[in-house]
Amino acid sequence: MNKRIYAIICFFSIASIAQAQKLPTTQKNSLFAPADIKVDGKTSEWNNKFQAYNNNTNFFYTISNDDKNLYLIIQVTDPVIINKIVSAGITFVINKSGKKEEESAVAITYPLFDIKDRPMIDVKNTPKIDKDSPASVLKADSFMADNNKRLKDKSKYIKVTGAKDLDTLVSVYNHEGIKATELFDNRMIYTYELAVDLKHLELSESGDGKFAYEIKSNGATLDNLNGVSFGPPKPGSRLKFGSIIIGPGAMPPSAIPVMTSTTNFWGEYTLAKK
Repeated sequence: MNKRIYAIICFFSIASIAQAQKLPTTQKNSLFAPADIKVDGKTSEWNNKFQAYNNNTNFFYTISNDDKNLYLIIQVTDPVIINKIVSAGITFVINKSGKKEEESAVAITYPLFDIKDRPMIDVKNTPKIDKDSPASVLKADSFMADNNKRLKDKSKYIKVTGAKDLDTLVSVYNHEGIKATELFDNRMIYTYELAVDLKHLELSESGDGKFAYEIKSNGATLDNLNGVSFGPPKPGSRLKFGSIIIGPGAMPPSAIPVMTSTTNFWGEYTLAKK
């Protein structure tokens, strides 16, 4: 493995472990969302603190709600897991029956990219920030902005199944009461945010408001790995692909088993009341 890649992964792993050790693996408490909550990919309203860290997925996360919406915020620091998310997305499953099963549940997948029109994201070559060097901060900011633009330009849809009043593919610019966004900061830490109108989940504060949920990090396939693209096969070839093109953001081959494995966990949540 390239020494630079290894150093970056080690740095984020050590920082993440220190914070993760203080958190439960699944969220224990209900939370009424802050009045100033925004689905913008920033964690300022949460003071960059989370309710849980799950080792199965390597996700920091918080679930909250207000009178209208259910919110999920996830943060990921591991470059390999970030590449996995950009390749295959996160699925949030909500089962109002309280059963920990996907059948008859609402499932929301984001991000979702056309396999032929994916962004090429680079979290492998993140510039190092020196607090005493304004130039290093500017370089990191530029790197962040470039990657965020690639995400925004290609992130067009949210996939929804199990919701009676929503189409399977919903535009990210919809007016249907479902919002999703993703954003890097200048350390290339990835934050995902989702808000969904409670009516789509058939949840109501007037009832007990309890449900089961699953958070799933979908496994990528070889043909949708971030940073990897394939040329057309040679005429007459039986192969699906031709040449393999490795981009600057591609993870090393040793990361492929992690990136192609689906990981998940289940929890329970009860809608918070004021």
